[in-house]
Amino acid sequence: MKEEMICVVYVDDTIFAGPDATKLDAMIHSLTNDHDGTKSKYELESEGSVQDFLGINITPVSDKSFRLTQTGLIKKILEKTMMSDARIKTTPASTVALGADADGIPFDEPWEYASVVGMLMYLGTNSRPDIAFSVNQCARHTHNPRDSHAKAVKHICRYLKGTATRGLEFTLNGEMAVDCYVDSDFAGLWNQEDEQDPVSTRSRTGYFLTFGGCPLLWGSRLQTETALSTMEAEYIALSQSMRELIPIREVILEMQKTVFGGRQVLACRSHSKIYEELPMSTVYEDNNACLKFATAPKMSPRTKHIAVKYHFFREKVEKLEIQVIRIDSEDNVADTFTKGLPEVTFQKLRKKIMGW
Repeated sequence: MKEEMICVVYVDDTIFAGPDATKLDAMIHSLTNDHDGTKSKYELESEGSVQDFLGINITPVSDKSFRLTQTGLIKKILEKTMMSDARIKTTPASTVALGADADGIPFDEPWEYASVVGMLMYLGTNSRPDIAFSVNQCARHTHNPRDSHAKAVKHICRYLKGTATRGLEFTLNGEMAVDCYVDSDFAGLWNQEDEQDPVSTRSRTGYFLTFGGCPLLWGSRLQTETALSTMEAEYIALSQSMRELIPIREVILEMQKTVFGGRQVLACRSHSKIYEELPMSTVYEDNNACLKFATAPKMSPRTKHIAVKYHFFREKVEKLEIQVIRIDSEDNVADTFTKGLPEVTFQKLRKKIMGW
């Protein structure tokens, strides 16, 4: 990063971005030529304006709007799974959670499960957040796929067939704000996994980060421990989303200072359907050690992991760097990343995520 310029490098693919094309060309020229006019050690091939990057097609729609699509990858997925002529689905996942199905019919398809799921994961993490939850469900069973998991992959393919030319649309709203939508699905695998398996009680975290109204980062994953209540599952989800929000915020602040001279102020908001503010509760405890931990001004070595894991972001809230506010469930786009939704609900939230 430097004044009025950002350079993005991924292995041997590079993007130079900035408001002044003349300065960008001068920078590329300076990297490919020494001061005496001879060729430098950098061998850069200019391909003009950005149209494709890492298999992602970037199409300008207007001065403040872009569209990211991966039609080539979708076509490859449909061909590999022999779903090019399949009938269309309007959602990427069933409303019933996808379990291990240990006693189900074995996987018996001519295509490789792990390979297809890998392509779907690349698609879901770059230009199609609308399939992130459904792909994560399938990815959990890569080590031992069953027929039910193959059907879930085909369900995604049927959805992609109907939306193959669509992608992620970026439209700036003019606000220098990082927003975070977060949700959890409490014990969503209950009755879908073996009840003797601890994973059957795991909750799922879903979050969706935006900057200037544009999608920035999203995730859908099972929580690594068992939450004891909906509130606890939501708090864990909020904590996990903050692990993404806080470093992203620091990166954007650095960009503002370096590229834009710190002229604009960055705001951060986190939307959760449970919390209007961080919860304050009265707890009655008869264990002296627990009571001491709960009321002492400092953490002991034995309880440090709890503080780090669940409360690390509270200082950001206390310093008013991040505000946590309530949002109605029907408006929380993070719902899309925690469970399979009915068609009407899914399409309403997809509009907020994808722009269509």
